[in-house]
Amino acid sequence: MSVLLALTAVIVLILIDVWRRSRKPVKVETSVLIKRYVHPGHTWLRETEDGDVFVGMDDFAQSLIGSIDGVELPRLLHKVRQGAVAWRVRHENRVVPMLSPVTGRVVEKNEMVLTNPRLINTSPFGDAWLLRVRPTRLPDQLHNLMTGKQIQPWIDAVKSRLNRVFSGTPALLYQDGGVLMTNLADRCSDDEWAQLVKELFLIDEH
Repeated sequence: MSVLLALTAVIVLILIDVWRRSRKPVKVETSVLIKRYVHPGHTWLRETEDGDVFVGMDDFAQSLIGSIDGVELPRLLHKVRQGAVAWRVRHENRVVPMLSPVTGRVVEKNEMVLTNPRLINTSPFGDAWLLRVRPTRLPDQLHNLMTGKQIQPWIDAVKSRLNRVFSGTPALLYQDGGVLMTNLADRCSDDEWAQLVKELFLIDEH
């Protein structure tokens, strides 16, 4: 009899414990949305918790250029200015100056990208950030950038502009299905490349 009572007590305790566990709120894992701001010259920034920003080159630009073979970054503590050339990327003999999305001092360079520039092709918004910058007057500068739902209409407008500029050489622009060509650095003449850099990266090499 005593064994039966002991067994009953154990079962009751187990049931109480299960009931208590079932009443605890379930922790739901949610993905953290990273807010990214994009400059019309196809560079981007994202803020850090300590007030600095990471900056880099966007996915659309790297896909059109093709494999990135080299990166030239400014020295530490160099001051970069929003809308001015801050670094350069290279594909074989083609070099593209890139405009900074922010004004501030360079406090860190991504050594992984210097060692392996093709990270820009595989992770342009992640591991392949290029500079960490300590910005000045960031809230004012963010007004000159795009974020969220503003970005896709802008990309569509860029594609339309490229279509108009290179309408005389359609083989340069489209793959099967009307998708913009990748690796344009390998497909352009020197004059076409200069025009592409001007239209896409807002750099007038002449």
